[in-house]
Amino acid sequence: MNSQSRYPVVTAEFMKSYDHATPSGHGHPQCKLNRLANIGIDAREADGMMIDLDLLTDREYTYICETSDDGWLIGGGDNTKLKRPDTAHAEVWRFGPNSVDAGGISFDVVDEIMRSIKFGPLVMHPSRVNITPSNEIELLLKYDPDSTLGTLFGLLSDVLACPCGDYGNPFHITMVRGVKFRSDASRDAYLDKMAEIVDGWIETYPDGIIFNDGGIDLYANREEILHHYSPSIENGVEADLEALRAMR
Repeated sequence: MNSQSRYPVVTAEFMKSYDHATPSGHGHPQCKLNRLANIGIDAREADGMMIDLDLLTDREYTYICETSDDGWLIGGGDNTKLKRPDTAHAEVWRFGPNSVDAGGISFDVVDEIMRSIKFGPLVMHPSRVNITPSNEIELLLKYDPDSTLGTLFGLLSDVLACPCGDYGNPFHITMVRGVKFRSDASRDAYLDKMAEIVDGWIETYPDGIIFNDGGIDLYANREEILHHYSPSIENGVEADLEALRAMR
């Protein structure tokens, strides 16, 4: 716990010491066989969004020459591939399949827990566009560990802990997978352009951004949202930690 919160917080120190090679989400043999459900922040294209994720795409394939069949997962999805919907979201806590025996947690229990937590709007800060070693492009996000989002993050890592439990590290929105660039120069030019866009967002919104109403969602998988939880207080997190643990 930290000095400003009654709940555990996933701090930068915790993330540095985390076993990334064998994360907790690999602790049960069924975890790798299931599309892991999660609590996440919906970042799909909608009216009134503070930032336009579609600006981060290369739909004309100026820089990129190939992606996975899913195409772009942000900014409205991609109708040029398998007509995948927009599934942009940032995982906060992954808890696995809808089964305790398979290492996860019942969706009904997760819903009961989430409905028992009061929280304010969830604020995050765009950081940069990143290309992973597995050729995925992602928008990295940051948050203050002492903020509402940081406190909620830590609380969920406690009450939703399970063999398949894990968190999105680094905190990010997956944009597209299976990427190949036309050349190294094209890759550098794309990243330079993305840096200008993200730096513009950082300058425009120094206090951070929220998506939609600042709430959070229960995902059965990245394409299916089961429940939405809107902020119910001005800021911070209010919850009975022991009561939430007892719901398990």
